[in-house]
Amino acid sequence: MIRQYSPQRFRYQTIRVGNHERLVCVGTVPVGTIFRCAPEHSRRERSLIVEAWHPREIKAWRKTEEGWQSTFVANGGHLATVRDLGNGSRFQLADHFIRFCVEHWT
Repeated sequence: MIRQYSPQRFRYQTIRVGNHERLVCVGTVPVGTIFRCAPEHSRRERSLIVEAWHPREIKAWRKTEEGWQSTFVANGGHLATVRDLGNGSRFQLADHFIRFCVEHWT
């Protein structure tokens, strides 16, 4: 996902769906944000970039029009795929950690 939908900290943005415009809550850290952080297990700061936001998947049986479905996507996904700009490794981080780094190290 390019945007983080329905997070705890958000701003309003108008998106276009077909011929209609809709006002939605999107996250304050967009894809492409470069930030620095110092993980607990490392003493050096690392530069990271947000590559994608993941929707929150819930594993539960629920009845739909097509029958029973075991997983569905809910609002408020909070995991992002980030890439380390120093070595190219990719991993997932929670939005609260990313927001903390953006506010304190940039």
